Amino acid sequence: MRCLGIDYGRRRIGLALSDPTLLIASPLVIIENRGLKKTLLQIMNIIEKNDVGQIVVGLPLHTNGDESEMSREARQFGAAFTTLGFPVAFVDERYTSFEAESIIGNNRQSKSLVDKVAASIILQMYLDERRKSLNEGENH
Repeated sequence: MRCLGIDYGRRRIGLALSDPTLLIASPLVIIENRGLKKTLLQIMNIIEKNDVGQIVVGLPLHTNGDESEMSREARQFGAAFTTLGFPVAFVDERYTSFEAESIIGNNRQSKSLVDKVAASIILQMYLDERRKSLNEGENH
């Protein structure tokens, strides 16, 4: 089973996919947010094609760590996958878009990549933390 990373946005949603060993996150695609039902259907097709068993949603927090209106929207979006039977984890996504921009550069063509690169950063943070927790569990 793979993990799917989601960088939720009101206009665009970036998606990233882990490898089957859950070690590496890779940018996958950007989809237009066309409302919950249509967007979920599109993502469910991706989930089924890629044997996804875990959803990881970026949580856009304020710089002080407080939740924002976008955080609540991202939580609601993630909750839709929970109702479909998927485990959902939320990851603090502060600064991931800045990090994505620094990775891909700042030009007109690269702007379309930011959301899926940000999704891969969110997913990689989750995978790294998961691996760290598993290793610590083995050492105790």
